[in-house]
Order: sequence, then C-alpha cells, then structure tokens
Amino acid sequence: MTNEITSANAWAHLRPALVKSALLFALFESQTSEASFTDDISIGNAKALALGHAVTADPPNIDSIHFNPAGLTRQQGRQMYLKGVYGIFSQEYIFGDYGDFQKNLIKEYASYTPEFVDENGELTQAGRDYYYDEALNTRSKLKGPTSMLPDGMSNPPLAGGVMGGASYTPPGSRFTFATNVYGPMMNGGYRAEGDPGRFAQQRGAFSMLAYFSPTVAYKISDEWQVGLSVGFNYSGMGLELPVRVPNEVLFFFGTPIIQDNLCNPDGTSVTDLFDVCGELKPYDTLTEMNFEVDQGLTFSYNLGLLWSPEPWLTFGLAYNSEIKAKMKGDYYFPILPGVRRLLDGLSSGTAFNTLVKVGDFLDYPIPTAEEIEKQGRGKLGVKYTFPQRLNAGVSVMVTPNWKVNFDVKWTEWSVFSDIALQFDGEVPLMQLGYTVDKVLAGGANGIKPDRVSFNFGLQDVLYWGLGTEYQYSSNLALRFGFQSRPSAVPTNRPNAYIPLNDANLISFGFGYETDSGSIFDFGIGYMQSKSHWPPCTSNLGNACDLSVMISPNYQGQDIKAEVSFTLFELTYSRHF
Repeated sequence: MTNEITSANAWAHLRPALVKSALLFALFESQTSEASFTDDISIGNAKALALGHAVTADPPNIDSIHFNPAGLTRQQGRQMYLKGVYGIFSQEYIFGDYGDFQKNLIKEYASYTPEFVDENGELTQAGRDYYYDEALNTRSKLKGPTSMLPDGMSNPPLAGGVMGGASYTPPGSRFTFATNVYGPMMNGGYRAEGDPGRFAQQRGAFSMLAYFSPTVAYKISDEWQVGLSVGFNYSGMGLELPVRVPNEVLFFFGTPIIQDNLCNPDGTSVTDLFDVCGELKPYDTLTEMNFEVDQGLTFSYNLGLLWSPEPWLTFGLAYNSEIKAKMKGDYYFPILPGVRRLLDGLSSGTAFNTLVKVGDFLDYPIPTAEEIEKQGRGKLGVKYTFPQRLNAGVSVMVTPNWKVNFDVKWTEWSVFSDIALQFDGEVPLMQLGYTVDKVLAGGANGIKPDRVSFNFGLQDVLYWGLGTEYQYSSNLALRFGFQSRPSAVPTNRPNAYIPLNDANLISFGFGYETDSGSIFDFGIGYMQSKSHWPPCTSNLGNACDLSVMISPNYQGQDIKAEVSFTLFELTYSRHF
C-alpha cells in the first residue's frame, strides 16, 4: 500500500475489517459485574487500564476517541489498532438467616394452622414444607458471561473479545481522522438452573456497543488540540427473571381464616360464587419475566480538548454525551402453576364476571378468564438513558523519564435509575399487580396494567484516578495505576440487586515499541467489592414493608455479596 493512497480508499479497505472486529467483540465481550458503574471498564485499552484510567490529559492511541478525541492529533500517518480483552470474574451472593421480622411473621401465621407447629411452637415437617425457602442459608454464584446481540442473548464461552480501529493523518495536515470499535457498557451473566440467586437475575445482559465512531481531531497549535467523535451505537438488553413475592398477603392465603371458612376439607370451595382454595405458598415462584429488546442505531458524541502551556505539562478536558435508548422486542410473562390454580379457581366462580366489572368500574382491574388463558406474550418497548460523563485531567513530566497523570471524573448515573417497560397491551399479572399496588401502597410501586418502571435510585458519582509511567528505556515504558470507584447506589437507598459497592482498581502494565515501529501495550487490573444488606434494609432485595411490591424476593433475609475481577488487556498498533 503506497503513501499516496487516499483516505477514502483507506477506509474502503478497512471497513470490512472493522465490521468483523465489531462482531467479534460483540460475540465474546461480556462482563459479569452488574450494569452499574462500569465506567471505562469495557473499553479495552491496555494503556488506560494500566494508568488507572487517568488518561484525559494523556489520551491512549485509538481509544482517544472515548477518553479524549483531541488526543488523536498525536497519532501520525496511517495506523491500525487491535485490542484483546480477557477477564476473570467472580460474583457471589451469600443468603443468610432471617431477621426477627421474617421469623416472627412465619411463626405468627404458622400458629394459625395446628399441623404446622408442635407443642413448643416450632415448625413441624408440614410447616417447614409449606414455608420452605430454597434461598435460606445458601450461596449463589454466576456460572458465566451472557451477551446481548441482534440475534438475542447467548452465553459465550469466555468473558473477553477482540476490537479494533484505525486512524489517518494526511501528510502535512493538522487534521486526524479515525474510527474505533469499543463498548461503553457491555456486561451480563447467568446462573445455573435452580441457583437461589436467580430471583435477583437468572440471566441478563446490557449492551452498548459503538461499532462505528467517525472522529476528527485538529491541532490548532503546539499548545491547543481539539477533537469531536460521533458514535453509531447498538443498544440491547435481555432478561430472564423468576419472580416470587413472599409478601404477607400470600401468607394470609394459608391461614384458617381462608381455609376453614371458605374451603372444604378436600380443598374445594364451599361456595359457587368464587374459589380461593388453590394452594399458593409464600415462597412459590409466581411468574418469570423474559424479554429481549434492542435498537440497531443510537447516536452519541464525544468532545475533547488538550492544552499544553509547557512541554512538560498538559491539561485535558473531555465530555461523553448521554445516549437515549428506545429498544423494542418480545416478552414472555407466563402465569406459573401456583398463581394459575388460584386464578382458574377464582374465574370459575359465578360471581367472577361481576367482580371483573366492578373492578373495572373502580379501576381495580382483574384479568378475565380469557385473558388468563392467553398468558402474557407480545411486544415490549424498553427505555433508559445511558449517562453523560465529564472528565478533567492533568499530565506532568516530573522528570524526562517519569510522568504522573491525575484525573477527576463525573458520571450522571442518576439518569440511569429509571428503566421503563411498556407492553403492547394489558398483561394479566400486571393487572393484578396494579390492583394490589393500589390497595396496599396507593400505587407507589409504579405498576400499571400495561407498563412498569423500575427505579434503582442511583446517584451521580465523582471519583478520581492516578497513574504513573516510567520510561525505562527507549523501547520500554512501565506503568502503574490506582482508581477510586465509589458506588452509584446511595447509602440511604440500598439495592441488593446491584452488588458492586465502593471499590478500588489497582493496575499495572507496560508499553513496548519494537525496532520496526510496532507497539505493544499490556495492562492488568484488579478490583474487589463487598456489600452487606441486613434484613429489611433494601427495598430492592429484602424489604419487609407490606407496600413494597417489586422485587422483595428475599424478604427479611440477610444478604451479602462479593464481586471481584481481574482484567487482562493487550493493544497492538502499527503503521501501514
């Protein structure tokens, strides 16, 4: 390939390779940490990782597109880049004992049924069977990664992948052009069948993949450089979530108040008006929320500025825009046997049609027999906003061989708090949820017959990173980094379904340039987080409030979580 090749021809030759890189990355790259607070982790740049991501004033090669587009002015001629990422991840839940609230709740309701307790007030075998909680005093681990692609969720064999990009600076020009493949957010995981942690998530994945990112950077002078990147992104989300709600309402169904007054000894109803005698245990799985949605194209942009008032001093400022995702796909929201028996019995009564009409009139909808029969299947829309980010940094050459970088970053995670699910029609279980929510909580849970909003109550985060590089020789640079990564979950709104708490990232690596001009960058990063939610402290997890209707799947139970990961990243670049 000659030096006279035009930039248009260069892109024509590179485009197929970049598309393949995007597909390879999307196929294999998946983090098993939760969707929250994955800032920069899935970008896959070895130099940035080794420097604790403190690179706003010292942007790293092609990934300047993400960290600070102005840094592309430091790339010369035609260059190609390949990046490899591999991660070793661990996420474990430790589900402990009940707190006093749940113990007393079970003891109280068990006492209404003589065969459930012995003379000492302890649960008999029948009582233990009825109040059996498979998650009590157990552990849960993610089995592997999950990714979301245009053809749906899949479980790849490893958490890693390959990405790439290219840059071009025309001879004598102040402009540099580039594009890159990277993942602003790529995470997901799955649990084995029967794992007690499946009520937090059986399988799920978030994907935000920039598969085309045309970028232009301009060198105003030796002191000032600017850059702008436009992102063409794929956005996808998939979820498989069994749902149980060990709420006091379900405990009530097993009491003599219902069984002795409304049911015969053989389990049939004493009246033809309605039948509420179908057994529904407090810890039964009520349904499974299954959906896969995506959006093939969302737009974003990144802005960057570099200022070097002295040869040894550089300041950097960068902005990553928010991304609004409006995804569409399919859902399946079935009614499982326990609820089905109860609803079938209720709908078989002679008073059921009247009850439905009265409920509709009072805006307390009850699904009809026909709606129950159809189950819940159809089209779904999901909306969320991926947060904007603002980064500022400084890079100082302390000595001719020793450089220190420092960054301050801000991410608006609060906008990611609300994830809205819009169904294409009223869903039987959502109708029931809406009615129960109105009766018990005045509608505070945000459940509607055809939609629901999950509010994670996240907060914006401000954090910092420190990196240092020592030029050991003309070919070899050694790097070390540290980054403080605070949780976006506020202490006054704990969330047991986001197990990544405050953590520190520790990293190191090196850069090596061969005599032929090829550059290899290698980085290793390690991070660990531990969390604890005592009984009844997390509305999303183990809440004991009767009015909390969404996701108290481990009501009244002690929950701990441990998350750790080790990242290995390699970047290769050369002129062509």
